[in-house]
Amino acid sequence: MRFLNRYLLPPLGMLLLCQGCVSTSATSASSTATSGGAAAVANLNLGAAYLRQGRLTLALERLDRALDHDPRLAEAHSTIATVYDRLGDVDEARDHHRRAIRLAPNDPAAANSFGVFLCRHERWNDAEPLFLRAADNPRYHTPEVALTNAGICARNAGDGAKAERYLRDALARNPIYADGLFNLAALAFANSELDEARRFLGRHSESAPDSAQAAWLCYQVETGLGNRGNARRCAYRLREQFPESPESAQLELLENGGRP
Repeated sequence: MRFLNRYLLPPLGMLLLCQGCVSTSATSASSTATSGGAAAVANLNLGAAYLRQGRLTLALERLDRALDHDPRLAEAHSTIATVYDRLGDVDEARDHHRRAIRLAPNDPAAANSFGVFLCRHERWNDAEPLFLRAADNPRYHTPEVALTNAGICARNAGDGAKAERYLRDALARNPIYADGLFNLAALAFANSELDEARRFLGRHSESAPDSAQAAWLCYQVETGLGNRGNARRCAYRLREQFPESPESAQLELLENGGRP
């Protein structure tokens, strides 16, 4: 097990969850915009779509237009903050997140998005209450997202027990939430609870399309359990479906005895 743990990638579900924050903000804008009208909402939705596509310059342009039309549109501040963060402008991102929270203190999506930002920048203690605020808000239709973010953040902060508690709470809200299942599998593997990791991976495979991260974790779990045939099948999935992934490169490195 020791040599396998050395190669395990941290479960960076945070990047996926951040995308969820964007789509939540954009789809709710039509019902919460107050003074900017249709033009602000239309530009917000376009900006969020460009962000999901990774077209950051176009996203920034559209979101700036949205804020020109309605400077008090909290969803636009929250979404443009994500763009600035990806562009490396942390100060601008933080300022827009703070404006979103001031303008819409009861908006769970804004709280979750700011929590993601703070966790990414290792502000663990500041992020946690924002995730819990989002999860406890009855207006938030996906509390499992915020709770999974809280779990990932706790694990990154080195608190495995708290991470497990939040992740299990996420699955109590939504038993088939794929990111929660994967992160619990990764946490169980890190704790050498291989049967538990395998069980969560099995549930994950029923809830989400295959991924390089899941195939790689599958290989490590099955190898640790001594199931060589299953491990070979996981390795085959990884090579065939995700040949250019970092996980595939790690598998090749591992099989070559650590030699590139």
